[in-house]
This record gives sequence, structure tokens and C-alpha cells, in this order.
Amino acid sequence: MSSFGKALGCVLAAAMALSFSAAASGDPLWDTRVDKDGLLVETRSVEGSNYKAFRARITVPAQPDDVLARLRDVDRYTEWFPDTTEAYLISSDGDRWSNYLRTDAPWPVKDRDSVYASVVERDGDRVLIRIVSQGDAIPVSDDAVRIVQAEGLWELTPTADGTQVHWEFHAEPGGTVPSSLANARVVDTPRKALLALRDYFATLDEHSAEN
Repeated sequence: MSSFGKALGCVLAAAMALSFSAAASGDPLWDTRVDKDGLLVETRSVEGSNYKAFRARITVPAQPDDVLARLRDVDRYTEWFPDTTEAYLISSDGDRWSNYLRTDAPWPVKDRDSVYASVVERDGDRVLIRIVSQGDAIPVSDDAVRIVQAEGLWELTPTADGTQVHWEFHAEPGGTVPSSLANARVVDTPRKALLALRDYFATLDEHSAEN
């Protein structure tokens, strides 16, 4: 089996093992960190980890497939995804793909990089993207620390105003990272990314209206 196929198997296994619904697993406690201008960001502790998970939600003026296309356009992540200095697609096969990301870290912490496998599931008009780390699917760089444990999802649900985007994620950054820095980014990353995503589609909407 190819490394991509193995990674996809991990995605599906993680999807079965994990529940990202607040109603599941005894309704885990989420702390509201941002609740402003239509953006919600919450965090919670994860058993056995020093780093928190986040879930975030916003509504963007676009259809789910348009949002999916933006999320799949990995080569342009450096334009809008927070702290991303390098991003590219590794492989793609229908509703499955694998990509590389490198994230800037403040000195003296080393940059982090990661390889993710993603798979799309559909339920009517609703789109679900499940994500899991592929670890060392490509060679590890000497000047970055590879994130080998990470999993999450994007849920795209059509609404009267466009698409409600729900993003949930947890990662172990590896190496030595102050938990204060990592946990600050657990709030800043979804906040900045979802606002950028909404601004992108709002700008497209404005240009369409002008024409």
C-alpha cells in the first residue's frame, strides 16, 4: 500500500475514533476565547497533552464547494493562512489529498512543519473534511521540527447567508515549545484564518456586485 493510502487509512481510523461533537463523550468543557463579530473560538484541554484543542466557527458569503476549493488551494496558503511560510500539494486523488505546511515560530523556537492527509465526505450539501498528520511521509528538514501528531476537521454547512464554517483541530508541536506560546496560537490561528477566509469571499462578493 502506498504511503498516501496508509495515511488515508489513518484519516478514516481517526474519523471513527474521534468525536468532534459537543454532544459526544460527555460534552467536554470548552472555554470561549473569542465571541465577536460573528466569530466564535473555543478551546479545551486534551487529556495527556500540554496543548489545547480549538474549535472555531464563522459564516462566510460563499457556497460550501467554493470554501472547499479555497481550502484545497494549498499553494496559496501563504497568502492568508497565519504564520505559513511554505505550503504545497504533495498528491491528490479525487476527494483525497496530501499537503505540506511550514509554520514560522519566533526565535529561539524552531519552525514547525507538517504533512497532512485530508479526505472529503459529503452529506447532501454539507461538506466534511477530515485531516490527520502523515508524520514523516516526506524527508524531515534539519531546520524545522516535524509535527507528527495532529488531527482535525472542517465542516462546511450551507446557510441562508452562505456557509457556516466549523474548524476543529489539535496538534502536538513536538520538540520544546512553551505551552504559553502554543496555546496563544491555538486562539490566534483560527481567529486570523477564519477572518481572512470571510474577508476573501466578502471581497469576491463585492467585486461581483460591482460588475
